[in-house]
Amino acid sequence: MTRTRSLALVVACALALAACSGSSSTSAQKESNSRPAAGTRPDTSSGLVGTLTWNKCKDKAAAMAGLDCAPLEVPIDPKVPKGPTTTIALAKSSSTGSADERIGSLVINPGGPGGSGIEFLSNAASMFPKDLTDHFDLVSFDPRGVGDSDPVRCLNDEQKDEQLQRDLSPTDDAERAQLEKDQVTLRKGCESRNPELVHHMSTADVASDLDQIRQALGDQKLNFLGYSYGTAIGATYAAMFPTTIRAMVLDGSVSPSATAAEETMAQAMGFERTLKNFITACNADTTCALAPDTAGAIDAARASLQKEPVKVATASGERTLTADLFDYGLATALYDTSTWAPTAQAIKNIRTTGAKTILSLVDRQTGRQTNGTYDNSSDAQVMVNCSDQQDRPTEAEARADEAKIVAAAPTFGPILGSGLTGCNDWPKPSEPTPKPSAQGAPPIMVIGTVGDPATPYEWAQQMSTALTGSVLLTYEGDGHTAFLRGGKCIEDAVVNYFVDLTLPAPGTRCPAESTGDEFSGVKGQLIKQLVDSGLDEKTADCIVNGMVKRVGESEFDDMVLQNDADQITKLAQATALECMTSGGG
Repeated sequence: MTRTRSLALVVACALALAACSGSSSTSAQKESNSRPAAGTRPDTSSGLVGTLTWNKCKDKAAAMAGLDCAPLEVPIDPKVPKGPTTTIALAKSSSTGSADERIGSLVINPGGPGGSGIEFLSNAASMFPKDLTDHFDLVSFDPRGVGDSDPVRCLNDEQKDEQLQRDLSPTDDAERAQLEKDQVTLRKGCESRNPELVHHMSTADVASDLDQIRQALGDQKLNFLGYSYGTAIGATYAAMFPTTIRAMVLDGSVSPSATAAEETMAQAMGFERTLKNFITACNADTTCALAPDTAGAIDAARASLQKEPVKVATASGERTLTADLFDYGLATALYDTSTWAPTAQAIKNIRTTGAKTILSLVDRQTGRQTNGTYDNSSDAQVMVNCSDQQDRPTEAEARADEAKIVAAAPTFGPILGSGLTGCNDWPKPSEPTPKPSAQGAPPIMVIGTVGDPATPYEWAQQMSTALTGSVLLTYEGDGHTAFLRGGKCIEDAVVNYFVDLTLPAPGTRCPAESTGDEFSGVKGQLIKQLVDSGLDEKTADCIVNGMVKRVGESEFDDMVLQNDADQITKLAQATALECMTSGGG
């Protein structure tokens, strides 16, 4: 479970764009900086490096963010550079500084596997500090098989809905047999629908694509920011292309060496730890909907769903919230403290409006859209994971490991610990992923968050050890990853490193960035995000409260949790116009 994006980034970006819709376009101001610096044009004479032709993005969110887009052809098999190709989709936010200030491109991967870099950059470009964007074009990409790149598909939407409605924590032979049947259906679907890519979806393949991107951008050395699974891409790149790195930040590291069972155990325990932090914070805050007995309220909600699941009417038809999906949604909420308030409210109202909110959280993780269709993130995720996973446990070994995981993590162990044999019989990758290494690379920055549920802090420690010469920067807060959400200490360290190649001192720890109002609701946090992005507080308050007034707080929370950028932007534009004409009042 490594998929979700920051709620505040998504919505604050939509609100900021809407609020500034009457101002001059930033893309025209950036045009003069869209070219590579002198002497850094790609060498395409060999015909082995693709070329980039940038045009305004056609995707609505990317266009609103002022991004340029370009396709890049890369070889399906990196070992056969003149063989068949697949298309990688890229997006760019050009440097805001002068040509003299520009250092190069900062290539970003938001995680996954299966996460869309174009979607991330559309949401987050405006949130990057100016001290960074003055020196770098921000570039992201949909990795091979993902999103706007040539997409892989394994299951159709109906099959995904059916599998999610089944028992996700099997306890008897019949339930286990159904899970195994679903795993076979998924594998066969991946094989039959993606015959060209099924052997070429390893992280090593993605790292080779990343080097193709570096060359096509005209950068002699790579500047890379990887979140979550993006740290695997970065660590693999460091093992394969160590001498072509200038600077690399790995935030929210995956494990460099864990087996599938070890990884699942660590992740399940990470979610349990963050759930305890959620419970403690909620009990201590009188504005939290579940105080003063948060654990009891969570247990009561789950028990209610075990006895009778809740039917929910949605725009895509009737859906059912089961106890397993409740835990799935709860785990998703733990990624980002900005979701804690609406999640607490949803648990309190689980048999009424709350069930829809929890399903919205599930959808954030599975890639389900409001119209009932799915993006292909989960398809790509399983193809990458099974290409990279080298261990193939027997059924007996998997059951023994599952029992240990459930015992150590009683809340999330049952849904995370099942399916450890899911990659058995998977086609072997053409390019196996090497172990992380940094021999020959410059020093790399690894960032670990002590309260990260999805990529536990110990993985950052392990990755820092595996990457010789790297420096570990610790963030003392909760949530998944730190940069852009961990405050000034984290921001300054990352900016100084990318711009000046100055690393923080070994052992540096950054304090948690907390407003102290995690349970005040989405509104207060979005107002703060807007103010931080440059909008005056009166106008920000007017816009956010005006939006909530128009649709109601519960509907607004669901819209936000669903990352429904179109609806948020439409609502924000109408409200922003009123606020601007009334002077923010």
